[in-house]
Amino acid sequence: MRADVSEDAVYEITKAVWENLSALHEIHRATSDVSLDKALIGLGAPLHPGAARYYREQGVEIPPELTPP
Repeated sequence: MRADVSEDAVYEITKAVWENLSALHEIHRATSDVSLDKALIGLGAPLHPGAARYYREQGVEIPPELTPP
């Protein structure tokens, strides 16, 4: 996500994706393994502050290398 997108906007986008995950599971089989507890596995860049806020609220531990600058 671009740095110039507001924290609130990215928070709401991230929240919408995770709160509607069951709909994604129905749409495409490839999403069947997607889950919040595995959300950060394999990411190679720091999270946007809005996404980080959502994950923290959900109790997802954010590794230091993914902490927003």
